[in-house]
Amino acid sequence: MSLSQHAADAITHAAGWAAATPDDQGVFHFHLEENLDMDFLCPDGRTGIFLSVLATLPDQETEAHDLLLQCAKFVVASSKKHTSILSLESGRIQLHRALRLDKLSAEELSRTIPVAARDFLNDLAWWHSALGNQEGKAALSSPFSMVGMSTNWSLGR
Repeated sequence: MSLSQHAADAITHAAGWAAATPDDQGVFHFHLEENLDMDFLCPDGRTGIFLSVLATLPDQETEAHDLLLQCAKFVVASSKKHTSILSLESGRIQLHRALRLDKLSAEELSRTIPVAARDFLNDLAWWHSALGNQEGKAALSSPFSMVGMSTNWSLGR
């Protein structure tokens, strides 16, 4: 079994989901409620990466600038609590978190990867709320608080 499959299995097991399978490029796609979509990939066979697209930059330069300025302010304000990384690639604002997997034993991987997924999803929920992607949500709350996660994760496949 590949390292990425083992990691994905640890995530789905902790969340109480059916086993996930990767797409043709080896990416596992998780579609959760509230448009919290998370991809998991292991491009080099050693590093696991959680990735989500938060927004696409508007075509109008002023609006794009304002969105980037807003993101920059939130990065500074949240940098101590939220450790996922905000980046810009091909006009898309993305959130990602990388985790070295090949140095972990199978047992350590089974314990570590669900916690990393939970923390990434908490950061993702925070960013969605901060950027106004979830109307009606409590201000900047993080719904993924259980280590087991099965009661808080809801897969909208």
